[in-house]
Amino acid sequence: MSESGWESSGGTAVVDPCPDDASLVLDALIASAGDADELEPWRLTDKGLLTELERTQLAATRQQARWLALLAEAERREVTLRQVGLPTAGWLADRNSHWARSAREEVRLAVRLDAQPRVAGAMAEGALSLEQATVIVRGLDRLPPDLDAEQREAAAIRLVELGREFGPYGLSRLANRIVEVVAPEVAEDADRRAIERVEAEQARERYLTWSKDADGAFLLRGKFGKVAGQQLVGALRSLASRQRKAARAAGEEMSWTQAQADALVELADHFGSCKRLPRLGADRPRILVGVELDVLKGTLGIATLLNTGDRITAGEARRLACDAEILPVIMNGKSVPLDLGRKRRLFTGHLRALLIRRDQGCAFPGCDRGPEECEAHHIVSWFLGGRTELSNGVLLCTFHHHIVEPNPNGPPDRQWVIRLNSRGDPEFGAPVGVGAPPGERRWRLHHRYAS
Repeated sequence: MSESGWESSGGTAVVDPCPDDASLVLDALIASAGDADELEPWRLTDKGLLTELERTQLAATRQQARWLALLAEAERREVTLRQVGLPTAGWLADRNSHWARSAREEVRLAVRLDAQPRVAGAMAEGALSLEQATVIVRGLDRLPPDLDAEQREAAAIRLVELGREFGPYGLSRLANRIVEVVAPEVAEDADRRAIERVEAEQARERYLTWSKDADGAFLLRGKFGKVAGQQLVGALRSLASRQRKAARAAGEEMSWTQAQADALVELADHFGSCKRLPRLGADRPRILVGVELDVLKGTLGIATLLNTGDRITAGEARRLACDAEILPVIMNGKSVPLDLGRKRRLFTGHLRALLIRRDQGCAFPGCDRGPEECEAHHIVSWFLGGRTELSNGVLLCTFHHHIVEPNPNGPPDRQWVIRLNSRGDPEFGAPVGVGAPPGERRWRLHHRYAS
């Protein structure tokens, strides 16, 4: 290392942004790029790269703390609801920066962290990472209700101190036993109640969600109670073991994770084949496939999953056709599906299938709810003469259905409106003046239609 903080590497200048003599840092940076943030990573020495990683991680943690504090304040004031007509999580998704699910989770975390100023302050200083702060907040939320404010504060202080020694996993276990530290006289009874509380919480917070990656593959994430989780895992392991044996017998290699994924699909296939699945979204769960007859008969081509808009191979479509109900969609000469007019009030059967084919889920911009979680909404109310037809229908999840449902007693310019554009896709107009010049509406289109 030279006095300037440079090292020579095959004629290429490499900079250490933090040499042993701290007074040389500025000189080194000025000589190279003027600022550590502008240094290209490949120009850093090993020591400099490690230092830069630590510095950047600290800055990122502080920025995360600032972001969550702002998010909590926005949620408390309901500022996005008043300014743009969307809740905080909906606003995040509407800005195209978040999955709808992750937006909801992030807002919930911001509110919980805001209620624990000791933890929020430590994160703002960079003493706790986001993962550590999340674990501590969760542990503090689980404290027995009969602990007083002083004991709760002591628990927060102790867990923040432990954050200097333990990562998220260790902190999660320590948080579960923090009562033994701050209130040892009630620890035994608190331990019993904690187990009962955890079991009740696991039952209350159980969930299974799914999202899709850029290629249309499904990503599952869930949480189950200890007993229910063991039941599910036991069934999947048993079926996965059989899957792997069958694969080996056929001369194929199959990993445990692949076998477990196949096992979960096998469970769904088996239950579906029993014809016991209840109705969902005005129809029983089914896969809708759009495919040309020639492709189905063997001609080269592709098919489309009408539920999602994803494309599949002709071979996969033919496999589905072997054991699936064929639901024909009658089209006119311009490939526009025919409608049912006012003979029916509800969008059911074939007409609902047409809505699924077009909307593929909730049509509200930024929403990721699938068609099975949606209701069919009349753009012009059926009771006001609106027809039950494709051009007057749109799929909406329950939440967004409530947002856009017209209020006959409210001013029209303060309500959401829906129209179909020249391509027949639904566009959503925010209340007048929200995100648009005075007297105008801001019109948005779901990204599905843009593609």
